[in-house]
Amino acid sequence: MHTDTNTMTPTHSPARSSTHTPTKGRRRLAAAAGIAGLVLAGALVPATAASADDRFGPDNLNRVCNGDAGMYTSGITGDCTFEVQSESGERVDWLRYGEPVSNCNEGTTTAISSQVGDVRSFAETWKSGGGVSLEIKDVLTIEGGAEYSQTRTTTSERRDTVTANPGRKTAVTLGTGFAEQTGRIRVDVDTWDNGARWGPRWTGTKAYYIDDVHRTVPTGYTEKGQDEVGCDSDFRVPA
Repeated sequence: MHTDTNTMTPTHSPARSSTHTPTKGRRRLAAAAGIAGLVLAGALVPATAASADDRFGPDNLNRVCNGDAGMYTSGITGDCTFEVQSESGERVDWLRYGEPVSNCNEGTTTAISSQVGDVRSFAETWKSGGGVSLEIKDVLTIEGGAEYSQTRTTTSERRDTVTANPGRKTAVTLGTGFAEQTGRIRVDVDTWDNGARWGPRWTGTKAYYIDDVHRTVPTGYTEKGQDEVGCDSDFRVPA
């Protein structure tokens, strides 16, 4: 049993854009009201090419996909979709559960048994660019890698009666399966006609991309184990 540590150090890539066909029937009334307020307040003004590009840079797109769209993203709103491009095989990470049973008193000659254990939860984690953490909320859809596409959190319980022989200490362990996915997040940014007579009118979407995105997702697989060592040794499996 061992813990497989996988540290990702991807490089940062700028956001890219492409044209996306508007989806018929979509309505963004709440977003329109927010943008209308910005127009009336004079917040939306003709931008230079450089400032327009800045508005759709990775930081603002990340905020949209973190559920913070609106005034904090210069009025940008839209939908986010993670497009899986590759997926690793499953790995198993091992952890100790609960307090170990120690039988380390000097002169002890009998074994000690006790029930130990714990409950742990493992959530999917996201990184982009040079290891920037993303706090993706439920606003994001996942395409590709269908086996793990709906995974958000896995909760694992491990309880058992373990025995520590004289001069030994024993802990229960549990291995949890994880998979690594890489890809990009497509952000379908809402576009508006600010010259409409009755206020801003939603005209469709334009696709921008957050490249070099990595997702670590629990697969739901678990495997039970124990870690028994001498009293003068460290456990091999981390807590």
